[in-house]
Amino acid sequence: MVIFDTVTCDYPLPDPRHQHLEFQTKDLEKVLGHYTITRDGRLIRHAQPSPFVPAPVSDVEWPIHGDIRIYERDPDSGHGLIEYAVRFTYGRVDWIRRVRLEGEAPSEVAPIAPEGRLVRAPEVMGRPLSVEEFTAFAPEKLELADGRIPGSEKLVMLLLASLGLRRVAALVGREAWIRAIEDLPPSTP
Repeated sequence: MVIFDTVTCDYPLPDPRHQHLEFQTKDLEKVLGHYTITRDGRLIRHAQPSPFVPAPVSDVEWPIHGDIRIYERDPDSGHGLIEYAVRFTYGRVDWIRRVRLEGEAPSEVAPIAPEGRLVRAPEVMGRPLSVEEFTAFAPEKLELADGRIPGSEKLVMLLLASLGLRRVAALVGREAWIRAIEDLPPSTP
């Protein structure tokens, strides 16, 4: 069972055709809660009962500092998704950007460098992968050799590009991520 929250957006979206949509997100509580991004950029959690956690008695401003993704089925195509990344800075919308899906904007798909590295580094919120990237980076089959996965560096880059740095950091935990970075030798220009 996939649990999510719903978000309506009164804050102006880059594409006005999507303003009336009710979006889903898995980046908040995931308790079937209802939220609104107000015209002035605040996130409000509505007082509605949830089968999983007690709801607030009244609507409350939800303090958030970070990024969330909101998405909904594209009513024009019937099979695609409309997805936006929303950045909140100290409780207010900093920006909202459309996340382009494969086939929508060919210029958004990162080409592969000749040596097999991604031309564009993994992004904070991730991005859709092209078929060519997936083919170049995904192993033909997943194997274990001497306790290691051969070609795992390419697989990790593929996952980082797709999931995004923020989601990967959340999976391992902030403290572990920071410890790993602090243990690295200083980079040379």
